[in-house]
Amino acid sequence: MILQGAAIVFADKGFRASSVEDILVAGNISRRTFYRLYKSKEEVASALYQIGTNRLLEGCKAAIREEAEPLRQIERCIDAHLENAGAFGRLVFVLGGEAQARESLLYAQRMETHRALVSALVEGASARRVDPLVFQALIFALEGVVRVVLETGDEGRRVSSAALDRARRVMKRMVAATLVGSGQGVPPLPTPADA
Repeated sequence: MILQGAAIVFADKGFRASSVEDILVAGNISRRTFYRLYKSKEEVASALYQIGTNRLLEGCKAAIREEAEPLRQIERCIDAHLENAGAFGRLVFVLGGEAQARESLLYAQRMETHRALVSALVEGASARRVDPLVFQALIFALEGVVRVVLETGDEGRRVSSAALDRARRVMKRMVAATLVGSGQGVPPLPTPADA
């Protein structure tokens, strides 16, 4: 009930403008119950953010287990991220924005999620020996593209399937150009030995 109330409040008011009192009212819970489980609204936001990042990680790990080709693995990770954005647009916008602030509790979780994703993608692409920084850059790019889509979709309140499809096409092009692109004038794909 606390997490449901917090999700409603954060989606409605944003993170910074929300208070514990708002969460208590929205979740129909007592102050005593709240403080028995959480110390602050930041801890509640952290728990909600962890649910989302765990869902994303599980989707990406399943893609890596099920797909042999690194390009297809990343495409499915893109799909998992966009599914989260489509289903929970406003909450992804609010908590994702908070997770970008270094002073936030969510920032460390975001960076840990990045590390876990990079590690899984490096392992999945082990036969190709791709520099981990390539995957890190693609993750930051995906975050940025999704942020733009949510921003233009009334800060995640009205995200259209057309906007998500556009983001999917852009990211798949970037990933394909990065991992597969070759030819005259295209620099080689960086490997760990280049680091």
